[in-house]
Amino acid sequence: MRIISYGDLYIDYYFNSELLIGICGGKSNANIISNLSRYYKTAFFGAVGNDTQGTIAIKSLAKLGVDVDNIEIVEGKTKALFINPSGYQKDCPYCGRTLSYQGLKTDFDTIPSLIQEDDIIVLDSANRESLEVLKYVQNKAFIELNHLGDLLYESLDEFVTLLSNRFEIINMSGSVYKNIRKKFGIDSLDLYELLNPQVLIISNGKSGVDIIHDGILEEKENIDPIPVVESSGAKDAFFSEFIRTYLEFEGNIDDKMLSLAYMRASSLARFVESNYGARTHLEPLTKISNYKGCICESINIE
Repeated sequence: MRIISYGDLYIDYYFNSELLIGICGGKSNANIISNLSRYYKTAFFGAVGNDTQGTIAIKSLAKLGVDVDNIEIVEGKTKALFINPSGYQKDCPYCGRTLSYQGLKTDFDTIPSLIQEDDIIVLDSANRESLEVLKYVQNKAFIELNHLGDLLYESLDEFVTLLSNRFEIINMSGSVYKNIRKKFGIDSLDLYELLNPQVLIISNGKSGVDIIHDGILEEKENIDPIPVVESSGAKDAFFSEFIRTYLEFEGNIDDKMLSLAYMRASSLARFVESNYGARTHLEPLTKISNYKGCICESINIE
């Protein structure tokens, strides 16, 4: 059994105010896979740019034991996000250039043939290309919904058709849930019934999470919140522990499983928030020693 995911890889630049702290491979599903690589065989399929940033994104996964043999190096720049404690931006704070291009470079038509029968799939968005892959395989799947993209403009019927009865656990950001509630006029229990996962998790940020299973909503309050150094990767780490616990319990959900999953998830998320970087608890950030033009262009690393 492997835990696998697919798509375009990112590189993340981390800043404290205007000071560049370091860089690391990014993207939510790659972060989830990175966390799970401590417990399972893992693999990532997709594409990355043919630059130093792309090389770092691949090596960042490989160092953690993730199988990267099916990541294609394509012509162009690697997608980049620029992250500081207050959030992220798509344009470089040094030169203003945007590196988070529109569209995808991954050849999704090739993905189904790479998926083995007992693989478990983790997705991090509801883009149509990723969801189309699931039509060709029957593997268990989990999804983290941090944004909806074009699906926000679909009808409720189309939205449900694309997402219902396919995911063991759906982990949804509070902002996505608010957009769904505003557009369709449904609450979290309605959403759970329509999408029919085993578990629906809705993040409420610093205040905690809502967990729905078997039609019952349980509100988990974030007790004694700690000062947050930087929060990127916290939701990914949280979800990875829910997936791990669910698999340990072989999909049998009861109060013990949910309690253990939440305890593990919240503990790891708090630890991630106490450091710079979504994966600093797994690997140190890579330092840029020199660059040509700008930090987002041709770089040398330590």
